Amino acid sequence: MDNMQLDQITGMFEQAPDRISEFKKESYAASFERHLEEYTSVWCALTAAWSEDTPDRGQQRMQAAECAAATAQSMLEAAGGRTKRQQLQYNLNLYMVSYFLPALIAYQRRRGVPEGETHEMTEAICGSWNTRFDQHIQAADYESIQAGFKQKLCFVTTAVCCGLHKPQDCREIALMKRYRDEYLFGQDDGQAMIQEYYDIAPTIVKRIAREAVPEEKYLYLWEHYISKCVTYVEQQENERCRQLYEMMMSELKQEYMVTDRHKQEGVLHRDE
Repeated sequence: MDNMQLDQITGMFEQAPDRISEFKKESYAASFERHLEEYTSVWCALTAAWSEDTPDRGQQRMQAAECAAATAQSMLEAAGGRTKRQQLQYNLNLYMVSYFLPALIAYQRRRGVPEGETHEMTEAICGSWNTRFDQHIQAADYESIQAGFKQKLCFVTTAVCCGLHKPQDCREIALMKRYRDEYLFGQDDGQAMIQEYYDIAPTIVKRIAREAVPEEKYLYLWEHYISKCVTYVEQQENERCRQLYEMMMSELKQEYMVTDRHKQEGVLHRDE
């Protein structure tokens, strides 16, 4: 990659906060397409550096894998103060998983690059990033992210609020969805945590609904967990919200999912 292309990568990272502000259901599609087209030359150069069979192929691949992390590190070193660096790191993580990596994947698919080669490259880029910053970002494609916007998310929070006769567009549900999209999605293992939640939450909600008095469970979850999580989000204590929500989900998994304890006791839950 030449200096002009590296300068373009620096430019795109400097625009990361503007891109993140457009990472919303109603604006992401258009924003992503602009980003993909605007930096076509970067995706082309990265693809060429990774795939061309030349005598210095190993060095080219290393440069391609490390260019994003090196650019981000320069920006973080120039940021003043721990709080500013932490906020910038968060923005850069979210930019990587919502724009940079999905755009690279989209470009390579349009060019007919084999999926295995694309996966190898994005894994190398994530590996360089995670090693340099002690993070744990993972690559996702545009289609997966868009699907996340379209799914019925926040199952447990929505079930509890509706069970307590709150409207589906209530402030609490809106806050928790915003917390998921703007904070949790960009954390080290945020995507994995969200995916696990999607896998088990619908089943838990169904099983609570079949209890004799589900309102009692809704009230318990509201008082012990969800109302407190909402307060933490309002106070921008995002990590405390995450810890408490994880405690709630762990408790619900133990109670409503088939675990080793249930098998030993001969208790099986069915969804029929």
